[in-house]
Amino acid sequence: MKLLKIAIILLVCNIANAQSFIGYTSDNYSGLYGVALNPANIVNSKFRTEINLASASSTFNNDYFVADLNELFSGEDFDDSRTEPKDNNNFTISADVMGPSFMLNLSPKSSIGIITRGRVFSNVNELSGVLFENVEDNFDDNSDFTIEEDNFTITTHGWAEFGVAYGHVLLDNNQHYLKGGATIKYLRGFGNAYTIGSNLLVDYNANTFINGDGQITSTGTIQYGSSNAFSADGDGDFKLEDNAQGLGADLGFIYEWRKDPLDIDNMSNAAYKLKLGISITDIGSINYKDADVKVYDVTNSINEAQFNSEEDFEDKLDAFYTLVEEKDATKVLLPTALHVTADYNLDSQFFLNFRSDLSLRKKGEVNTNSIDNTFTLTPRFERKWVSVYLPLGVSEYSGFQAGFGFRAGPLFIGSQTILTNLLSDSSQAANIYAGLKIPIYKKGKSYSKASNN
Repeated sequence: MKLLKIAIILLVCNIANAQSFIGYTSDNYSGLYGVALNPANIVNSKFRTEINLASASSTFNNDYFVADLNELFSGEDFDDSRTEPKDNNNFTISADVMGPSFMLNLSPKSSIGIITRGRVFSNVNELSGVLFENVEDNFDDNSDFTIEEDNFTITTHGWAEFGVAYGHVLLDNNQHYLKGGATIKYLRGFGNAYTIGSNLLVDYNANTFINGDGQITSTGTIQYGSSNAFSADGDGDFKLEDNAQGLGADLGFIYEWRKDPLDIDNMSNAAYKLKLGISITDIGSINYKDADVKVYDVTNSINEAQFNSEEDFEDKLDAFYTLVEEKDATKVLLPTALHVTADYNLDSQFFLNFRSDLSLRKKGEVNTNSIDNTFTLTPRFERKWVSVYLPLGVSEYSGFQAGFGFRAGPLFIGSQTILTNLLSDSSQAANIYAGLKIPIYKKGKSYSKASNN
């Protein structure tokens, strides 16, 4: 499958590269990435201004591959036996690059920012692990099997964002403080491809007496759509496409309870005892006006040699199955998500942060990306020039993860899973992030022990 190969390529790149900013975004000095999580963070931040130079993150999460990353990084081959095929395996792969961006204060009660990002998402939902293995191996199997696949979806999408963020203080009466923010985004598509299987039944007769002559009998429908970049004539590269545009938005609010507001003597302190945040990110979609969408009836019986005679997945569909519907445009929905955070200030240097990330997109929606539901508890040490994080979380599909991260002035590096990856020989998730920025702080000390006693 061409789309599955794209996902695997992204998987390899992301394990070697970077992840989401869990841990770092809990920091009061996270700046623009705090704004990406909740746009209300832009106002009354700890900066006079901040300029992002370059930052990147990526993540891989699944319930199919089980890997010892120490072996992978040492150059050993991946062992196919370290897989856990199920009736409904799932994969999520994502990458996020923030380009030149900045934020600045317009007044004590309002701030603005410009944010540029490039992002890639790939979701595989409810796909039979046995079917996945056999399609990737061109049905090179000596065992008979029958698979009933109600519905599966595979969606890969890349896009660019140009966003304008604005935040304003809504309430400030010493102990109670409320601010809100929004980011409006212009979106351009890099490329999109998706596959939907409905009511599939695949029966494979290995016919071991004649090698390579196994029979593949199937029923059901497959819908396959691709933009120009991933069409049969495309080169498979992500690049800005003509006629692929859309609008998006992030919305958020943050409430702070300030126990002893009169003791806060400068704007660099964490003024609150408890901070609560709620936001909805990635509202919107991109329309690909020149996409090619086809629906096939896959009721047929072919042998293994026929299946392997066509290399590309789309070519296999055209050669062996019946085209029943065709259209020229498609809409891709962004991975809309709800984020709820709570940050408790222990003594102005030590904090405890809780964060939940919940998908607002139904798994398996047509041509839609979605995040994995995640719950994270992050103890952190925070000062103006340095912070250290220890995120401990539970993620959908891969279970418990422990990570580590730090910020040192303009540089930040971390991972939500690094400790689990180093200590476990059965990792099912991997991520890392890094960035470089120019922070221009507000005046004052970064902590005051008298502030929250």
